[in-house]
Amino acid sequence: MIINLNSSGDIRSPRSSKRVLWALAIVLTVGLFLVLVKLGFWQLSRGEEKLLLEQKLQDREQMTPMVIEQLVGIDSKFNLTGFPLQVDALPEAMPLIYIDNVTYQGRVGYTVLQAMAVHLQGKKQVLLVELGFAIAPSTRDHLPKVDSIENAGNLVGRVYQRSINPLSSDVMSEQMVEGIRIQNLNLKQLAKSLNLPLFDFVLQPYTSPNSHLPKIWSPYPMTSQKHFGYAFQWFGMAFVYALLVVLFVMRKRKVKE
Repeated sequence: MIINLNSSGDIRSPRSSKRVLWALAIVLTVGLFLVLVKLGFWQLSRGEEKLLLEQKLQDREQMTPMVIEQLVGIDSKFNLTGFPLQVDALPEAMPLIYIDNVTYQGRVGYTVLQAMAVHLQGKKQVLLVELGFAIAPSTRDHLPKVDSIENAGNLVGRVYQRSINPLSSDVMSEQMVEGIRIQNLNLKQLAKSLNLPLFDFVLQPYTSPNSHLPKIWSPYPMTSQKHFGYAFQWFGMAFVYALLVVLFVMRKRKVKE
């Protein structure tokens, strides 16, 4: 039998070295296959969760608009996105807020918000009201000019709350001539930055006075259909990977024969 003497003085046969490599290859192959399958089931479960949330949104669309006291009285553990709201609001004397890096119909721009005063149990609080989507100018030195709501009025629309992205959640506000540009809608940070008692949700009115800007309704960054699509892709990759491994092993056996 042929033997090898390695640098540490151990004596190993070529056959034992091959067995170690084959064992390692099997572990890596099975491990990668299980990861692909697990990712598929994870996307599948996320799709089912989003499906339930989308059903809740449809149910909330059929509700009679709530007043502000009813909305804030809902348990804080529930997401308020999609609830209809009717509220009397008064414009605040402060700049508009522009949420950066928003796309709509292939165009890049901003979601523009206006601060409005709302009285709740005799105390003034500030509600951010969405005016709509404004296309970004050719230079980042300026923000698009947007007409704000000038008079007090009764607003009717639906509210939304954005989930916090753990990788990028800071407001990173910039004071511009036309308003305040922010990178993320982190209402807690924004309230501290502006020193205002902000509600923890934003109102998107069905119609805004003096504003014809389009409004983007995307309560969740990804729909259930996209999650199901990604699940199909992961399961497909796992199937193709397993098929390639089987073909490779069969070819090896034929070569040996």
